[in-house]
Amino acid sequence: MKTAIKTINNYINYVENTLKYDYNNGILEGIHNKIKVIKRISFGYRSFYHFRNRIFITQNLAKIKTA
Repeated sequence: MKTAIKTINNYINYVENTLKYDYNNGILEGIHNKIKVIKRISFGYRSFYHFRNRIFITQNLAKIKTA
């Protein structure tokens, strides 16, 4: 218990800022996780171009071209 209290006292300013402001990096972490999943699933891509396009498509930054 003493260690936990000491840790909180060392980082009290950061804890206060977390409670005070609404900023977080949750959205960015979610995008990063999606990229890691795509990377794991699509291990056999031959070119970075196709990998990059798959990321853009899943993030709705690009559309699939239909003939």
